[in-house]
Amino acid sequence: MAEPKLADRAAEKIGWLTTVTPKGRPAPRPVWFVLEGDDIVMFSKPDTAKLRHLAANPEVSFHLNGNESGGAILVVNGKAHVEEGAASEAPGYLDKYGPSYGAIGFETPDAFDAEYSVRIRVVPDRTWGW
Repeated sequence: MAEPKLADRAAEKIGWLTTVTPKGRPAPRPVWFVLEGDDIVMFSKPDTAKLRHLAANPEVSFHLNGNESGGAILVVNGKAHVEEGAASEAPGYLDKYGPSYGAIGFETPDAFDAEYSVRIRVVPDRTWGW
């Protein structure tokens, strides 16, 4: 069986970013994401535990939900980098998530950009799954 490809599942709405706490524990969090080439791009509010974890240890994993029988597993290991950039400038982000902004209390893309102002890029170094 061929290894699953992230690009084949890029339309999925929710991914899981797992950072490592200072005590070495995994800390998974659901995230919205888009792909830029092979990289995974997501956005965060500033001053979150997720960002503190990344500052101390940029090694992360990212995975998508499996199916109801435990299949369709895809895990990406890589290194996260915090960058400048707004969600509205990330290719495909507004198309994918803009229609959901109102449901989570954001009237405009600018309002979302202002609150989720930290861009995180995960550069994959290993992908596995089944």
